[in-house]
Amino acid sequence: MKFSCDKISLLNAVNKVIKGVTPRTTLPILQGILLTAKDNKLVMYSTDMEIGIECKVDAEIVEEGSIVVSSKVFSDLVRKLPEDTIYFTTDQDYIVNIKCGLSEFTISGNSSEEFPDIPEVLKEITFSINQNVLKEMIKMTSFCVAQDMTRPILTGILMEISKNTINMVALDGYRMAIKKYISEDLLLKEFDDFSVVIPGTTANELVRIMEDNDDNVYVSFTGNQILFEINDTKVISKLLDGNYMNYKAVIPKDFKSIVIIEKDDLIGAIDRASLLASNKSNLIKFTFNEKELIISSNSEKGKMSERVNIDIEGNLIEIAFNSRYLLEALRVIDSEKIKMNMINSINPMIITPVEDDDYLYMVLPVKLNG
Repeated sequence: MKFSCDKISLLNAVNKVIKGVTPRTTLPILQGILLTAKDNKLVMYSTDMEIGIECKVDAEIVEEGSIVVSSKVFSDLVRKLPEDTIYFTTDQDYIVNIKCGLSEFTISGNSSEEFPDIPEVLKEITFSINQNVLKEMIKMTSFCVAQDMTRPILTGILMEISKNTINMVALDGYRMAIKKYISEDLLLKEFDDFSVVIPGTTANELVRIMEDNDDNVYVSFTGNQILFEINDTKVISKLLDGNYMNYKAVIPKDFKSIVIIEKDDLIGAIDRASLLASNKSNLIKFTFNEKELIISSNSEKGKMSERVNIDIEGNLIEIAFNSRYLLEALRVIDSEKIKMNMINSINPMIITPVEDDDYLYMVLPVKLNG
C-alpha cells in the first residue's frame, strides 16, 4: 500500500474515527484503526462491535491496500507531524513507513484480515436533518439516560418519527426529557410511524463528531442498525432491543401550582444552594410564597437560603429536589424564562420553556422529612 494525503485533512478524520476505539476489549485488534487506500480515498474505520465510525480522506493512491495500525500511536504521530503532505508506504510484513517534511517514522501494523468488516446498512428508511438541530435534540435529552443496566432499554434515547415530526425521549426512573422537532423539510418517503432506541453512548459520540454548521445529517434505518452520514463521515450503530416504556402515561396533568421564573436567576440560586446540600441526595428545598421562591439547603456543612422573584398561580407549596437533576436540565434550555408546573410535594414537577412548547422536562421530588 502506498499513498499520500494532507496532514490537516487526515488529522480531522483521525480525531473523529478514534472515538470508535474502545480501550477495554478482549480483542486487541479493535484497539486499532483500519486504513484502506482505494479509489483516491483513504478510508479509516474503527469499531467496538457496538458502534463503528468511518471517515474518508482525499488521497493520492499509488498502490491500493489495507492495514490496521495502533489507534494511539497513529493518532499521536499524525497530531505532531508538521503541516505538510504525509507519505505512507507499507510492506508485506505490515511495517508502515511515514514521511512528512524532514520527519520519518516506522511503525508496526497488523493484517486487516482480522479486523471486522464495515457493515452495510440497507437504507430501508432514510431522512435528513440539520446537524445543529440533531445535536441540540441529543444534548437536551441524553443526560437523562439510565446509567445502570437494570433496564437496558433505558440506557438509550427513544426516537419517534411521525410524518414531519421527530420526538427524542430519555428517562432513568427519576427524570425524563422530551424534545420535539417539527419540519416540513424532513426528506421522508411515505411510511408508517415508527420508533427506535439509540444507545446513549452512540448519541453522545455523534454529538462530539458533528460540527457547528447547517449541513444535513442523513439518517438511515434497517433491522437493528442505524446509520448517520455527515459528509465523508459515517457512524454505524446497533439499536437497542426491547419495548420502551409508555412515557406519555406518566406525564402529570391538572396542575395546582404554575410558576414563571427567570432561568438564570434560578440556576444561580440552585448552584449556590447545592454547595451546602447533602452529598448523598443533593437535596435542596423550594418554598413558594405569593411573590418569591425561597431556595434553601441544610446539611452538616451548614445551611443557606436565597429568595428569587416569581409569578405564581395556584397553591403555595413546599417541595424538594436533587439539585443536580434540576441544574442539568436548566442548563440545556435556551430560554430566558421557564415555567414550573406542580401538583403537590410528592408528584413530579414539569419544567418547560416559556417561549415554546417543544421541550419538556419532568423530575421527581425528594421526600421531605417531617
